[in-house]
Amino acid sequence: MVTAEHVGHNIIILEPKGRLTAETVDMFTQAVAKRLDAGCHDLILDLQNVNYLDSAGLGALAYAYTSSWRRGGRLVLVHVFGKNKELLRITKLLTVFEVYETTLEAERSFARPPHAAVM
Repeated sequence: MVTAEHVGHNIIILEPKGRLTAETVDMFTQAVAKRLDAGCHDLILDLQNVNYLDSAGLGALAYAYTSSWRRGGRLVLVHVFGKNKELLRITKLLTVFEVYETTLEAERSFARPPHAAVM
């Protein structure tokens, strides 16, 4: 399940819940595509309630990132903890994604140029 919330001028927070795996990525990518097709190209992906990521989940994150970027937007991550953060570190995806500790920091990042985040 993925919930979404508008937080500002065309910024959406997407909050997937549970596992982001081969069995669930279709729902996630559909939720991302729906927001992007609606013109909301700046996305905050809140991972606090994602308790497991597999390779398909990592692929879905990469899909969301590149889809947003191709439309002139940005995707940033927030609340990345524990094994999810370790997986992103091991796969070197922490060097690709902007990651913030809080949603407020992530929201404020859209007022700055891309990749100005401090991890």
